Amino acid sequence: MLTGRVRVKICGNTGVNDAILAARAGADAIGVINVANTPRYVSLEAAKRIFRSLPPFVAKVVVVVLDAPDASERIAQIEATGANYVQLHGDEPVELVEDIRSSMSDRIGIIKKIGVGSDRNACVERAKAYEDVVDAILLDTIAGRQLGGTGKKHDWRISRAIVEELDTPVILAGGLTPENVAVAIAEVRPYGVDVSSGVEREPGHKDGEKVRVFIEAANKSGNIKDWSGTYPSAAHPSASLYPLQYHAK
Repeated sequence: MLTGRVRVKICGNTGVNDAILAARAGADAIGVINVANTPRYVSLEAAKRIFRSLPPFVAKVVVVVLDAPDASERIAQIEATGANYVQLHGDEPVELVEDIRSSMSDRIGIIKKIGVGSDRNACVERAKAYEDVVDAILLDTIAGRQLGGTGKKHDWRISRAIVEELDTPVILAGGLTPENVAVAIAEVRPYGVDVSSGVEREPGHKDGEKVRVFIEAANKSGNIKDWSGTYPSAAHPSASLYPLQYHAK
């Protein structure tokens, strides 16, 4: 039986100092964004430096948007950073995700972002479509053409419905802050939470106190779904998520 505290990913890190700060505060995962023309963009070389600075038992995540023509080459470059996970944050179709999975090393997993809008059934069905080919689903707010970091919440009732429908771990993002994360966890009961702008003093730069309070609030919540039976995942038997590995009996 898998219960206990919610896992926490601090995303949108742009430098070593912020990443170390988050790790020392107790983050389970550190994310960097390798999407051009976004305010928290970092190169893969910078991602490698950030990841090398981190202590053991902290998962490393690269956020990307992939297109079919260059997907295999990009994945190889991401693997070279030492990442544990690639987070697909665009509109990658299921077929492309399947192709990416088949081309990847067994040591790296896939997190797929699902945009949450106002249509409950459409959101649930879209999440379910990826369930068998990824290691986790991340729910973020649809806000025009922006890829996240908007500071906007979505309808957490829809997120809760997705959590209830899926066996694959679900990570909640979108508009989370130190002030609302405990309520969000109580309402949605996700496996993990993901925050970027909600713990910043300005775009791309973390606020140490906000990071600390956010992680503390999430750790105290302890109100998550029983994810028994989901580890190791059917999609990726060797994967461990954020970053501990659970083998359900």
